[in-house]
Amino acid sequence: MHVFPNVRACALYKLERIEKFNLVVVMKKYIKNMVLLASCVATFGCSTPLSREAQQIMTINDGAVIAMMNCKELGFVTGEAGIWGGTAGLDMAYSNAKNQAALLSGANAILITSSQMNPTSIVNAKVYNCSESKPQKIEVVGEPAKNSPPKEDINVTIEKARKCQSKGGVWLDDQCVISIE
Repeated sequence: MHVFPNVRACALYKLERIEKFNLVVVMKKYIKNMVLLASCVATFGCSTPLSREAQQIMTINDGAVIAMMNCKELGFVTGEAGIWGGTAGLDMAYSNAKNQAALLSGANAILITSSQMNPTSIVNAKVYNCSESKPQKIEVVGEPAKNSPPKEDINVTIEKARKCQSKGGVWLDDQCVISIE
């Protein structure tokens, strides 16, 4: 319990306590608002919607498929996620790359050539038109090699697959398969 020499000192003490209390209340509200704002940004700000055209673009994971389908390369895109990293940022960068690819005339496929997640997410992709694909009969002649060498550059694989296709074969499991009929 405080003892005050006069009424004025008591009033000043109470006023000071009220101001400190109000400051604490204001700070708590400020922190709550900042947490709410951050959660809204994380929920709604972390998505890059796909355009209608981008939703029609297929993602091809194997360069040999590009060569087998006789796809025409249209260009190169880089999708970025701004300040976002991690898997959420990678999803944003992937969507951004597909949206950019959709802007290229005739684009209907992308091949992801590289990606990075930290500190910010980036996706690099080649854009293709695979609408003139020629389906071929595929017959596996032998078992694929058990101990395959390390994966080579995607461009080398695509070139080998194109050479195989030009000779009437199909590139499958890192080997040229030719039907003998």
